[in-house]
Amino acid sequence: MSITNSNNTTELISDFAAAEARQRFQVSLLPVFDEIAHTFLKASHGKVHTSLQSYLDGGVSIGDAYFTRRAILLAIHDMKDELEAPLALQERTLAELMSLKVRPAPQLQLYRDIATAILRMEVVIRSTAMQAMKNDETKH
Repeated sequence: MSITNSNNTTELISDFAAAEARQRFQVSLLPVFDEIAHTFLKASHGKVHTSLQSYLDGGVSIGDAYFTRRAILLAIHDMKDELEAPLALQERTLAELMSLKVRPAPQLQLYRDIATAILRMEVVIRSTAMQAMKNDETKH
């Protein structure tokens, strides 16, 4: 075996090990993600953009590590596995997207779909609030 083939094999094994570690890590985040999603969807009805933004930028401890909720959303958003989210979470997320008039409504079957939708909703809520503030300023 040549040195080049040995190096390529070592790199492939290393890449595979890293991908498996990332997969296990992302799956371990799912219970925390579920809690974040439910809390966000419940709070989004009030459409208080600053508290939602603060909530996502706040952190949670998982084991010995500390992560922002937004980082957890992004980790699930980047998930390669096609893990299906619970039907109730799919339906609740779709209902909230529709109430915010987010079009087109994406397919919301996988956990990564839900994470992407929550990130989109946060942007919509924040931009709507900013527009409302601008409109209030021009009225005074």
